[in-house]
Amino acid sequence: MRGRRPAALVRGQVLAAAGELLLAEGMGGFTIEKVAARAGSSRMTIYKWWPSKGSLALDGYATVVRHSLEFPDTGDVEADIVAQLLSFVRLVRDSRAGRVIGELIGAAQTDAELGASFRERYSRPRRELAERTLRRGVERGELRSDFDPQVVVDQLWGAVYHRLLVPDEPLTDEFARALVANILPGLRKEKTIVSTPAAIQAFVDATNKADTEAFLAAFTDDAFLDDWGRKFHGHDGVASWNKTDNIGVQAHFELAKVEPAGEADTYTVTMKVRSHRFNGTGTMAIKVRGDKIASLVIS
Repeated sequence: MRGRRPAALVRGQVLAAAGELLLAEGMGGFTIEKVAARAGSSRMTIYKWWPSKGSLALDGYATVVRHSLEFPDTGDVEADIVAQLLSFVRLVRDSRAGRVIGELIGAAQTDAELGASFRERYSRPRRELAERTLRRGVERGELRSDFDPQVVVDQLWGAVYHRLLVPDEPLTDEFARALVANILPGLRKEKTIVSTPAAIQAFVDATNKADTEAFLAAFTDDAFLDDWGRKFHGHDGVASWNKTDNIGVQAHFELAKVEPAGEADTYTVTMKVRSHRFNGTGTMAIKVRGDKIASLVIS
């Protein structure tokens, strides 16, 4: 005697069967009876989980197209949106999924229960995924924070639905890329342009020229320097560090980025370094007093 299948397995098989049937026959040929037969389940079991044919159809559709609707997270919000939008365009243009989602949208206009299921089970979760991607862009400093993510979702994905449902213009990859190219620049966060303070530039130039006198002159008399917990005070301390860790090991600096930090006259400096002792990119927290460096912390 065959044992009872676990509920999770049965549910998964029903969803797979529903999605396959929907793509094969559309809403016109979609019935609970056909899904039950494909899944080897009973109608009673299906009705325990799905109150209507529409709710099952939507969940089945979402199951079979889930991977095509996922959002990547590469650390570049524009690349992530382009990748997902292209995947969505190709799904609805090149497979039966486009016809099916069109049928579901059309039927939802006159079927209140299906309309509610559509919002709850498909469109709202899709919106949330897109909005989450946009919020990641804000959190990473790529995008401004003063835009409405829901409006942007309508501008991007809504335009694709428009061409799918009103096919007077082709739904192409170029169209998807153009949507992003037209909209994303307006959402980009403007970068603050910071001129490099004279004291920091003098510190870099003196190091690169191996000019110890000019290097020490870039610091205040009471300067403080912290190199990964090794602390140096005053000109004597800075001179000692310079001998063992800077000009003394033929260091060469290339400024990559200078950004204002939280306090006045403080900067976060990203530096590419070459020397006999260290090669790579590091970060320095530098506080300036007048035209000299008052403190420098390397981490």
